[in-house]
Amino acid sequence: MTDRLLIDLADDGQVTVSVLGDVAGGLPEPAVPFPLAWSWEVADAEELRWYLEDYLRAPYGVYQDRGERTAQQLTEWGRAAFTAVFDGSRAARDAYVRLRDRNGTVEVVVRSAAARLLGLPWELLTDPARPTPLALDGVRIRRALPTADLAGTFTVGGERLRVLMVISRPAGDRDVGYRMVARPLMHRLEAVRGDVDLVVLRPPTLDRLREVLAEARAAGQAFQVVHFDGHGAFTDRRTPVASGVPVTLQGSASQGVLVFEKPGGGADRVPADRVAAVLAEARVPVVVLNACQSGALGRDVEAAVATRLLQQGAAAVVAMAFSVYAVAAAEFMTAFYERLFAGGQVADAVSSGRSRLAERNTRPSPKGLLPLQDWLVPVLYARQDVSFPHLHRLPATTTASLGQILDDVRQQPDTGQQGDPLAAIGGFVGRDGLFYDLEVATRLQKIVLLHGPGGTGKTELVKAFGRWWRDTGGVDNPDWVIWHSFEPGVASFGLPGVLAAIGLQVFGPPFAQLDETERRGAVLRLMAEYRLLLIWDNFESVHSMPDRTGATPPLDETGRRQMTEFLAAAATGASAILITSRSTEKWLGDIRRIEVTGLGREEADEYTDALLEPYPRATARRREAAFADLMTWLAGHPLSMRLVLPHLDTTDPATILAELRATGGHLLGDDSQGRMASLAGSIAYSYQHLTADEQQAFVVLGLFHGAADADVLGHLSTVATTPDQFRSRSAADWVALLDRATDLGLVTSLGAGMYTIHPALPAYLATRWQQQQSDYLKHRAATESALLDAYAAFAGWLYQQITGGDAGLAFAVIRVQRHTLGAMLGYALHAERHTNAAAIAEVLTSYWNTLGLDQEARGWTDRVQHATEAPGTPPPLDTPAGQLWLLMVGAHANRQAAAHQLEAAERTYRDILAMLNAQPDTNTRFSDLATTYHQLGIVAQRGGDLDTAEQQYQQSLTIKEQRGDRPGVAASYHHLGWVAQLRGDLDTAEQRYQQSVAISEQRGDRTGIAFSYHHLGWVAQLRGDLDTAEQRYQQSLAIKEELGNRPGMATSYHQLGRVAEERGDLDSAEQWYQQSLAIAEELGNRPDMTMSYHQLGVVAQLRGDLDSAEQWYQQSLAIAEELGNRPDMAISCHQLGTVAQLRGDLDSAEQWYQQSLAIEVELGNRPGIALTYGQLGLLAEARGTPAAALEWTIRCVTLFPEFPHPVTGSAPHHLARLTADLGWSTLRQVWQQVTGQEPPPAVIEHIRTLQSEGPAT
Repeated sequence: MTDRLLIDLADDGQVTVSVLGDVAGGLPEPAVPFPLAWSWEVADAEELRWYLEDYLRAPYGVYQDRGERTAQQLTEWGRAAFTAVFDGSRAARDAYVRLRDRNGTVEVVVRSAAARLLGLPWELLTDPARPTPLALDGVRIRRALPTADLAGTFTVGGERLRVLMVISRPAGDRDVGYRMVARPLMHRLEAVRGDVDLVVLRPPTLDRLREVLAEARAAGQAFQVVHFDGHGAFTDRRTPVASGVPVTLQGSASQGVLVFEKPGGGADRVPADRVAAVLAEARVPVVVLNACQSGALGRDVEAAVATRLLQQGAAAVVAMAFSVYAVAAAEFMTAFYERLFAGGQVADAVSSGRSRLAERNTRPSPKGLLPLQDWLVPVLYARQDVSFPHLHRLPATTTASLGQILDDVRQQPDTGQQGDPLAAIGGFVGRDGLFYDLEVATRLQKIVLLHGPGGTGKTELVKAFGRWWRDTGGVDNPDWVIWHSFEPGVASFGLPGVLAAIGLQVFGPPFAQLDETERRGAVLRLMAEYRLLLIWDNFESVHSMPDRTGATPPLDETGRRQMTEFLAAAATGASAILITSRSTEKWLGDIRRIEVTGLGREEADEYTDALLEPYPRATARRREAAFADLMTWLAGHPLSMRLVLPHLDTTDPATILAELRATGGHLLGDDSQGRMASLAGSIAYSYQHLTADEQQAFVVLGLFHGAADADVLGHLSTVATTPDQFRSRSAADWVALLDRATDLGLVTSLGAGMYTIHPALPAYLATRWQQQQSDYLKHRAATESALLDAYAAFAGWLYQQITGGDAGLAFAVIRVQRHTLGAMLGYALHAERHTNAAAIAEVLTSYWNTLGLDQEARGWTDRVQHATEAPGTPPPLDTPAGQLWLLMVGAHANRQAAAHQLEAAERTYRDILAMLNAQPDTNTRFSDLATTYHQLGIVAQRGGDLDTAEQQYQQSLTIKEQRGDRPGVAASYHHLGWVAQLRGDLDTAEQRYQQSVAISEQRGDRTGIAFSYHHLGWVAQLRGDLDTAEQRYQQSLAIKEELGNRPGMATSYHQLGRVAEERGDLDSAEQWYQQSLAIAEELGNRPDMTMSYHQLGVVAQLRGDLDSAEQWYQQSLAIAEELGNRPDMAISCHQLGTVAQLRGDLDSAEQWYQQSLAIEVELGNRPGIALTYGQLGLLAEARGTPAAALEWTIRCVTLFPEFPHPVTGSAPHHLARLTADLGWSTLRQVWQQVTGQEPPPAVIEHIRTLQSEGPAT
């Protein structure tokens, strides 16, 4: 039970203290008022405001002394307030002592009709006999109106806590010191063991607030908390006196207002009673008021607004009248929410948040983290206790306390999830003002260009803004923040690439079937009607600053016109586009442009804290006066700060500043003046710490894109044509140099000999290189040519790792090196170095296929064809250009076949075959012929045409045997075995696999052996010999583990899961599938992820857990749609149909089956069509329509000339059963309708045989 001390304050200065609760020997009745002898002057209020809001902005000299004195003054003010209230009457003092002696929950409730009295800092109350203020000593402090129902409890429903954040700053960048609370709060919500939905109101208008609250309530997802982050003020508007409302609240010459925004921008000063009416209409129980810098009127405004909200229906208002540090407010709110999930009332939650602020009381300042007693800022106004008893608390995943988790989060800047294109590199700090500018600009202008020099953090800013919109309801679907980078080395330039990225992510594979005009129309309509956020990064490469290496050509006039027309059309819709560039891109016309400059002062302090955390010796130097001058010179430039500030560990700020002024300002040419002088000087300062020899070698990093590799550099040093300054260095020597550069902040080590390069560094290195060499262009060209040789050799090593080594390592390296590999491929095409180009293209093709990057692969295929073909004529296939063409075009056909675009794939292979037949006889021609026949066999096999598949494999085998191509012979035997397996001829299949494995064993081909063992296991599994199957899979797995073949290991894990599943051991099956999935996710192998998700769905379905099964199938379907993987989409739709059918939802089941069937028909996949026909037959039977069931079954069994065909499974048995039920005449009639012919005698005979054998078991 809560015991309450009531402090009632009258407007005439009288105070009455009473007790609410069963306290023996309580106050005599009635309680006697007495004068409140607490003198709280205007000067005191201003000093408190200065301490909380201004002190840490410049804690130097006299201001430091003043701040420390004011911190001590808090205790004196608190004791004076306590004495005025509890020593003014013996009865009041006795009541306080008795309540404290009971050791229960004590709450001090300050009640008044006068907002100015409620606005006094009652949280300072301090018992002179105790060392701690009451608010930090187990006593809850609450403000209330005189009419409050203090004994009642208001219960709020809902298992999830839904918070609507209203961020209103109409002054924009003129709102000095603005820091956003919601962003650091989002970062900390992972510490809360409960589900918190934080949604931002867009736009922050009163009408939109009303709409969103009403929509959420109508949808059964009402918001329980509205958090207003903005200005409060007074208005001079008089309001009429309402019945029963104290004159001091409504009859005064002014009332509290909250400043919203107008729909077109600008301030909308809304009286608190209007806001309260909107919140009351939506029955919002809890309101949080978070004011910015508010001045001496802050407490009065807070009290006036808060009391008005209570008066018109809010159960509780948590208010912060002073401008609190954003990180502090976020930590308060996180502890607040955590306490609610733990079952506490709002008053308890406020106390928890206050305690968190007192325990972790350091805040950012130019000197580093300094203590600030801001625990008194949050205050509670409440009509009654408020609780959330139904909130669902999640089980703890760690033994760490909330405080420990928050401490960890506090030390980690916002990054996002790794593997996400929006994930930060190294964390993200600040930029609140720009965030708000972007919020307004994306709403009003739609197309926004962020421009500024390299190193100002444009890319990290738009990533963070993308995460912000994705996580706070800025877009209609979290997947509709669509990232597109125009980095050199990626074949994705131009409007067609942009449209493909948008369309395939939102619409899925059907989008690929549209022509270019239809694609543009579909995307523009989507963007007109729905909220998406498109982010276009590195846009300068498109035209204004094209890639100097020629890796990706700039857009021509037609391409630029298409881009500007698209932007003009998109600007009228509901979506927004953010573009980053080093240029103002004047050719884009009249769009909104925002310059990205340095961090603000507080943001720079926060970033400095993060940078200097590993350097404790730098803390003392940070307190020197010269440090402020150093920070002024750095101008908040993130890269400059990262390069320079760690040197404080060894050097004082005055020395660093003197050296910077001596070295910067001329190193980046015309762009080096003004803001760029800091960047140039910062790079130069670190660069000049290298020795002269190291400087000479280090400039070669200017040729890399995003990341450098020490092994590649080591190989570069061995190429005969490499200039001398880069020769005679081993890979270990390069590692030593790059580690030294890492220490200086010039690069960042990723491990494994790889180092990331900041985008601003190459321009600086190019300038240095030019200064070193009189014949710079010739020198650079020779180095670039040699680097191509080094990368071709590197690509060869990567391909060996993929095919027979550590594929996981190879893919991790390619992921980092992808853009440089792409740049080298582009350079090779331009230089007609086709052999080198083929080496790089081969390894990139493996990467694209594994990650499902079909669009990028298609783009590079187009570029290769453009570079190697005469108009409409491919190059001779017996030339290096022809071999490169064959590699890329053949790989494209392989992808078509994998996507079941079988007709297109076959046309491509037939075209290749015709070209090969026209070539003279050479070993290369015969090898290519064998490969093409083999691929045509795969196409036929995928389409269910096993006879043609066998014929093509045999043709391939004949050529391979004539040429003595033993590895090729093994592959042909293997696929001939696969054909036999699909026919159900398991003996022949086993024989062929054994022939394949024998050759592989003779050659010591461990990869081939593992492949054949795997399929031998499959044969055993089909025979029902699960023990032998498991043994074979394990043999295959052992070899793959030995080779480090992680994709192969994933396949083995998957099949071992299938064995366990057939045994009924679903727990083991799930474990195997999860192991397979872990590798697929690690490699980013999304096609394999779809298979694992699918099988995990099957396991859940077999367990009867249809909800989980549906979830797994939907995950599988989502990736398949994203990849445009039509076959897997069909399979997922089919399984979702089975889930619906098992639930008895036959209509939904039929819809899913029909979706699956439409895809299978489109692909011409007869096995898949047969499966769905059969299932639709069973569905019709379940509906009680046996005639329809018979028709679907006949459609199933007549798809193939052979009857029964293995693919049709149990359909012949169903046909026999339905014939028995409906009669032979019905069979003949329906068969005639479906096929136009009478059922063949062989079919009749087979049905009679099945009927005589009885039902299938």
